[in-house]
Amino acid sequence: MLLALLCAATIAGCKKDPATNGSTVETTGNIAYVLNEGGWGLNEAELSVIDLDKQRITNNYFAQQNRRGLGSVAQDVIVYGSKVYVAVWESNTIEVLDRSTGISTQIGMGDRGPRYLAACEGKVYASCYQPYSVVRIDTASLRIEATCQLSGTRPEGICAADGKLYVVNSWKPDAAGNAIYDSTLSVVDIATFSETQKITIGPNPQKVKTVDGGYLAVSYTGDYGEHTGGIAVLDMEDMSLRHHEANVSNMDTYNGKIYYYGNSHGSAWNGVIHVLDAATMQESSITLDKTSQFSQTYYPYAINVSRRDGSIYIAGAQYGANGDIYRLTPTGSIAWQLEAGPLPSKIVEP
Repeated sequence: MLLALLCAATIAGCKKDPATNGSTVETTGNIAYVLNEGGWGLNEAELSVIDLDKQRITNNYFAQQNRRGLGSVAQDVIVYGSKVYVAVWESNTIEVLDRSTGISTQIGMGDRGPRYLAACEGKVYASCYQPYSVVRIDTASLRIEATCQLSGTRPEGICAADGKLYVVNSWKPDAAGNAIYDSTLSVVDIATFSETQKITIGPNPQKVKTVDGGYLAVSYTGDYGEHTGGIAVLDMEDMSLRHHEANVSNMDTYNGKIYYYGNSHGSAWNGVIHVLDAATMQESSITLDKTSQFSQTYYPYAINVSRRDGSIYIAGAQYGANGDIYRLTPTGSIAWQLEAGPLPSKIVEP
C-alpha cells in the first residue's frame, strides 16, 4: 500500500478513550469487520461492521463508538480473543477495541510505523519500519514488552506458526530515493524473540500467510524489471521452497489453497481470481460474473476468504471515494454488494 520514510522511535504509551455514544451495532453474532485504509494525511481511516445475516453494513463504526477518528492509513486488522487490533501506520498507533463495546485503548507507537499484525500465545506482534523490527505487545497490559530488530529492509507481512514468526523484508530507498529490493523472509524464534534465520524468497516480498497442510505462502512483486513476481510456497517440515511465477497484487489462503489476483495499474481488472494448491502447485481460476464496473480508476484492493464456508470477499476501491465489498460464492457469483468506507483493504470474520 502506501509507503514513506519515518523518523526515530520513541517510547510507547497507552491512552483510554471516551465511552460509547450509545450505538447498538451487534458485534457478537455473524459479522465481519472491514478495514478502510483511508487516504494519506486525511484522518479518514475507519472500521465498518457487516451483519452477514442481514447483509447490512455499519460504516464509521470506530468513530461512532469512540467519538474520534481512527487515524491516517490503517494498515492491518486482526481479531484475537475478545479484542480487535488495528495498526494505523501514518498515525503511529495500534488501536485495541473491545469486541463487545467497540471502545478502544490506543497504544502509541512513537515513530515506529506499525505495518502488519500477528498473534500467538497471549501476545500480539507488529512489524515496524523504524527501526526495521518486530515489537511484542502483551494483550493483558497492552504494553510493548520487547523489540526484535531485523537484519533485512522494511518489514511488511507477518504470521505466526509452530513457535516462530515469519516476517517478509521488502525494500528500502537509496540516497536518491530509488528502491533497493530485499528478497528475504526473516524467521524469529518466539521463545528467545530473536531472528534466527533468513530465507531467500524473491524480490520485494509483501505478504506471508499460513496454509493448511503445513505450508507458508509468500507473495513477492519482483523488481518491475528483470525479475518477475510470484508466490513462494515453503514446506515448514523440510523447509523446501517452490515457486509459482505470477503477477500477484494480493492474496489469502483457505483449505490448503492460495487465492490471489493480479492487477496492473492503469488497466481494468479482468475479474479472474487464481487458486493455487499449495501441495500440488496446480492452479485453477474463478472468474467474477460481473466485471464491467472495474476500470482503470476502480480496482480490486483486497481479497479475503471466509473460514466458515469458503465465500470470497473482494473489495473494490477508488482514491477519493468510498469503496465496495463484494461477497462471492466459491464459484464467483456475486451474493451481495455493500458500500464501505474509503479504500477498504481487508475483511475479517471473527
